[in-house]
Amino acid sequence: MSHEKINLCKSNKFLYKSILVIILIIITFSFTNDILFTTTSPSFTTVNITTTVTTTTIPLPSPSFDSEEKFLTYLPHNGFHNQRLALINGIILSYITNRTLIMPPILINYAPGTSTFYSLYNVLSTILEAKQYRKDHCYKDDENDEHNFCNNTLYSIYDDFTMLNWDQLFDFNEIRKHVKIVNRGYDFSLDNLKYNFNIGENDTYLFIEDKPYKFEFFDNDNSTRQINKVFKKKFFISNLKKIDEKLLHLSSLFSSKKIILENQDNIEFRQFIHNKLMVNDPRLLNISDKIIKKLGGKGNYIGLHIRVLDGFFRDVAEHNKDLLYNELMSYLLKSDLLRKSKIFFKYNLKECVANNIPIIYIATDSKDRRNRLRKFYKKIPCVFSLIDFSKDLDTLSYSSSDFDKDVNLKDFYVPIIDLLITAHGKVFFGTPKSTYSEMANEVNNLSNGKNAI
Repeated sequence: MSHEKINLCKSNKFLYKSILVIILIIITFSFTNDILFTTTSPSFTTVNITTTVTTTTIPLPSPSFDSEEKFLTYLPHNGFHNQRLALINGIILSYITNRTLIMPPILINYAPGTSTFYSLYNVLSTILEAKQYRKDHCYKDDENDEHNFCNNTLYSIYDDFTMLNWDQLFDFNEIRKHVKIVNRGYDFSLDNLKYNFNIGENDTYLFIEDKPYKFEFFDNDNSTRQINKVFKKKFFISNLKKIDEKLLHLSSLFSSKKIILENQDNIEFRQFIHNKLMVNDPRLLNISDKIIKKLGGKGNYIGLHIRVLDGFFRDVAEHNKDLLYNELMSYLLKSDLLRKSKIFFKYNLKECVANNIPIIYIATDSKDRRNRLRKFYKKIPCVFSLIDFSKDLDTLSYSSSDFDKDVNLKDFYVPIIDLLITAHGKVFFGTPKSTYSEMANEVNNLSNGKNAI
């Protein structure tokens, strides 16, 4: 065989091998892509969890995760201040178990009342799916669309639903020095959660509470303390630390009594969280500071929070109003601050400040304050509330979350401004069992040089 034929054969063999390698690379890449972008249903449970993917842009977490990194997350529900308590509990458990906290966003304008694992996932997924479908396909006044989500009676409550990341409202700088915290993003798909954080199919531990307040967590295995009466069982955090799976997924973490701490380091860290986790949105701080100055400055007035609406608080509204009125009157009498002259009732704010009349600031959810709280206005001079400073709120203007630019957050921010104002008085009197009052009391303690709790 000639040298030319030998070389030609070699060239052809090389060409065939090269083409074969290229084909294999293309097939492998395509297969890899299929794996990367295919989500699967959870294999660790037979209970169906809706896994909705919305067309809303989902902020993905930073990809800089250690291969050995372990995560902890939970599901949010109920109102803003209840969600805040759950967040604090999530930070505490992440600290004790040495896991990165995947922090769910704040639910705004609608939050599920349910607190069990599967029902929460299904409700949260339904909210996102219904909201997106209605936005894309339904007219708000048109019920002719065959899709059930276009039924305004059932689903219009989700139209104003929105979400906000906690670190857009609160300061986490100091806390993040002790616990790694990342945002979950605006999504409640279990599949997406695993994909975003590179969690393997069988590397998730679902810590399921199938009943509200099922477990109360203890950091001391030898604790002799009894569980609080709302909880069903005691659970030791040491058992959470033994879980090997990459993701530890809890249910609800709401309740200030959810975690019982007896270890001194853990107690001090909880104190640290409450001291540092404070509102740091400059817009809200600037507005509240201006109103506080008009009231005479921090520590120069008396703050109250009177909650009279919504379920339980509506039922006990009269009792709570009497309770707070008596506490306020007792303080004024003991401090020799009560002013009975009728002329003082005619004073405006500037006159009250100029004449050193004790100023009372009331934060409340009542829309008819002077009527619902008439005892305070009728018997005590110089009583003011946020409605007296409505012009100061105009600077808040339109504000939205990057989850939904069409939903104004002003109604969400105003009660927070109200809280910041009432909490910066010399003393604060709050509504019993209110988590709003609980936060206001913490802010008041810090404002007066004390620990938050």
